[in-house]
Amino acid sequence: MSRKFNFKLAALCTILSAMLVVPALGQVKEEEGARFKEQKDQLIKNLKLAPEKEKAILAVKDKYERERTDLIANMKKANEDLKASLAAANPDEAKVKELVSVITAGQDNLFGSFKKQRDEELGLMTPVEQGKYLMAMSQWRQKMMEKRQKKESGEKK
Repeated sequence: MSRKFNFKLAALCTILSAMLVVPALGQVKEEEGARFKEQKDQLIKNLKLAPEKEKAILAVKDKYERERTDLIANMKKANEDLKASLAAANPDEAKVKELVSVITAGQDNLFGSFKKQRDEELGLMTPVEQGKYLMAMSQWRQKMMEKRQKKESGEKK
């Protein structure tokens, strides 16, 4: 009995951890996603790269966005299935274990997708362009974090 309880507790902790790693899964509004895409496109345009480089980088970005859309859809389905499995009176441990594996593999693939995209984009640029790109991305992320913090502090009031 204690082993089953420990396994269920460990599985639940794993699931909750996974949900914390990807908290916005399925919750991001489409308009925010569109705004993010537009801002990233504008950031690339502001680098003033050669037209063929800019076009190649935007193609890389689009390729990985499509890949991530599929990954997120699969993870969403696995999350829903996991929620349903855990809601059962006696969750099937094998099913839960399988779904946890699907979700963690999806997260790994999602993070890997961002890394592959970055590496492929940087491979199309000169070292100076790479530096400008990384600095622009860093500044953009900082602005996004500041906006999010302001929004969260406004919601807490």
